[in-house]
Amino acid sequence: MAILPKRVKRPNGREYWNLVEVKRVRGKVVTKYLGYLGKTPNSKQELTLTPELLFPYVTRLLRLDLTDVELLNILKKMGLTIDVWPITKIVLENDRHLQKLFLRLK
Repeated sequence: MAILPKRVKRPNGREYWNLVEVKRVRGKVVTKYLGYLGKTPNSKQELTLTPELLFPYVTRLLRLDLTDVELLNILKKMGLTIDVWPITKIVLENDRHLQKLFLRLK
């Protein structure tokens, strides 16, 4: 089983990205749609830190007076690479089906 971003190109020439799960079922490749990533593939990333290590970073991300430089430093310390700029929204997702945490940047 692999979870990966998949590019979809629309007739208008724009690219959109979806998160899909690819696995073999009875010898055939099955692709399952998991979610929309947006216009950039790294806008949604899995958080691999344990909740105990993740909590201090999340509390810092919740500050309303956070500057862009501080935000980039926090994300870098979390081990995340971003290609979304400017960041206007930070969404923490708990995917109960996959039992994983994701951070989505818009």
